[in-house]
Amino acid sequence: MKLISPVEKDGLTDEILRICGTTSAVYSNYAMITRLNSALDKYWFLASNAAPKGTLDDTNQTSLPVETQNIVSGTNAYKISSFTNEILQILKLSILDEDADEHDLTREEFDDIADFNELYSTASADQGDPQYWTKMGDYIYLRPCPDYSEANGLRAYANRELSKFAWVPFTVTVASPGVFTATAHGLSGLDGLIFETDGALPTGLTADTVVYYKITAGATADAFEVSTAYSLTGTAVNTSVSQSGNHKYTKTNKEPGIPVIHHPYLAKVAALDFLIENKLPQMGSIAQLIAKEERDIADYWANRDRDLDTIIRTARRAYK
Repeated sequence: MKLISPVEKDGLTDEILRICGTTSAVYSNYAMITRLNSALDKYWFLASNAAPKGTLDDTNQTSLPVETQNIVSGTNAYKISSFTNEILQILKLSILDEDADEHDLTREEFDDIADFNELYSTASADQGDPQYWTKMGDYIYLRPCPDYSEANGLRAYANRELSKFAWVPFTVTVASPGVFTATAHGLSGLDGLIFETDGALPTGLTADTVVYYKITAGATADAFEVSTAYSLTGTAVNTSVSQSGNHKYTKTNKEPGIPVIHHPYLAKVAALDFLIENKLPQMGSIAQLIAKEERDIADYWANRDRDLDTIIRTARRAYK
């Protein structure tokens, strides 16, 4: 399910509005997106607790679930939040030695370490090729402390955060047509966008409720133009009058990177807070459905590593 489907009306926000029996004028797209992102966090927690190691990842990811940092001689502490992507669960840790050969490290539980400062010493006499690691707070500690440096030598195989419906900052030039600028935006033709601002958009643009589409005209790596028509050659939107504040957009045709059978779960979770806040009668039944679907999600991921038996049968022919 896409975030918003203006024509088909089968997007996540469309489902939320159907559950709540309301409109985006009452339950704003911005609020729904915020709660969908929270629902993705909740889904990750459910799935990661149930999934066998190495089977959970966001299908929107285009790189391997391996995060790296440089190994520095004489340094045995490496900050987890310094990895490029947010790591929520470390599955395995390995290092590259001086010859760039990879070796797995053995994890030691911090609570079982009798004398941490002595065992994880950085003294020159105690340095060598790391064999073990432990985690304390936001840091990974290696022992022995490495006595060499290696680019991207620390390798964390990890479960990453599910990619959210992100808000991208942009500026817009008041002109006919309006030119939108966002560095290395990566947008493709007919990507749908909704705009939000903490000030005022130029005249010609509407925040939150209108979907705009990136068109061919004016497209560069850092700039683009939009139309309200779903066409690569649609008429570009003109902008006028003054503007203020900070503007952001999000893609309406982005899909969550989880199995499509679980997309409705996200919509139900995002709808429930609205139902509770407004004391709507369907909140009880939606809460029950959420509880059932959470059990189903856990079962789905718990069985991800089961191999399906392949049965090959020869064709049968009737002989007379």
